[in-house]
Amino acid sequence: MSELSSLTQNNDDYFFTLAMTYSKLEMHEKSISILNKLLSSDTKNEELLSTLANEYQCTEDNDSCVSTLEKLIKIDPKNEVYWYSYILSCSLLKEINSSVAFIKALIEKNPYSHLAWHYLGLTFLKSENFLNAIEAFDYAILIDEKSTKSYIYKAESLAALSFYDRAIETCKLTFEFEEPHAALYYDIGEFYEKSDNLDKALAYFHKALKKDAEMSDAWFSIALILDFQGKQVEASYHIKKAVEKNNTNIDYLFSYAEIHEKLGFIKEAEIAYRKVTEIDNYDSESWLNYSNLLYQQKYQQEAVDVLYDALKANPNNAELSYRLSAYLIDSGDETKGLKFFENALEINFDQHEDVFQYMPSVKNNKNLLHLLHNFKN
Repeated sequence: MSELSSLTQNNDDYFFTLAMTYSKLEMHEKSISILNKLLSSDTKNEELLSTLANEYQCTEDNDSCVSTLEKLIKIDPKNEVYWYSYILSCSLLKEINSSVAFIKALIEKNPYSHLAWHYLGLTFLKSENFLNAIEAFDYAILIDEKSTKSYIYKAESLAALSFYDRAIETCKLTFEFEEPHAALYYDIGEFYEKSDNLDKALAYFHKALKKDAEMSDAWFSIALILDFQGKQVEASYHIKKAVEKNNTNIDYLFSYAEIHEKLGFIKEAEIAYRKVTEIDNYDSESWLNYSNLLYQQKYQQEAVDVLYDALKANPNNAELSYRLSAYLIDSGDETKGLKFFENALEINFDQHEDVFQYMPSVKNNKNLLHLLHNFKN
């Protein structure tokens, strides 16, 4: 680029502006070229390095982004934005060993760096090295006993090892120096739920909602527990709230459908199942539940049509083909039913037992048994 040859101290601002213009035009390689030229005469300029790291992110050059962020962290090891971006870029590269080595080198120079220990723990956590993560977070907490994030990530690491009681205790330690927020109450509720203490879980999910009534996950979690406890009416109220907050969440809609199906609110369940399949037409469980709902209500043709639609999106799904074969045979269309059964056998032979469990009467069909016997032999 000819304009780079004339760079001087007096026109650095011009070329920096030019680099930003190229960036906005999504001409990131040109922006990177200018920024690197500017850095050649000012190697520790944070603004230039930070901008360069962002440009590397835009081009998905994570190697260069990581090395640039390491330079920034060395210049300003207390800048959490640099640390967070660094850990994110390292996780994209899946280069855990090199990032651990870099952070440990910083710790050797400054063993009392709370952030270095904290982000070392986070690096271990992201790589599922939970014991080392716990150790690193412990050091971070020793250096700064009011580091809420370190406590929370330590709790997450403990929970990953199924030490739920210790995870809960770790979270509660933060209550002494910081007012709990909704997300923390929710996390504690999840730990209680995983330890099968459902009453405590409900209590903390409700605490989360008192802090933030818009927390859809809390409404959802309460609904799931109430449904599990057989309290479908109460579950219905809470799952409706979750869907109100986020009406495109597949998990919410699926649970909404299941709960209302149990209550006998068939239309509501049908609408929810249909919406799930519209959002994600690869979710075979939703297609099966949707078709089953219709079939149990004696809408045989509608159930069959649903599975036809399902197989258009999932032509190699044996479970869907087996279920469709059962519907067709049971409703008298044996020829088509056997065709779909044979197709399913070719895709996944072992799953044929599922259709016998779902509709035992199909097992009495002599033609189907003959087809199955010939296929096995």
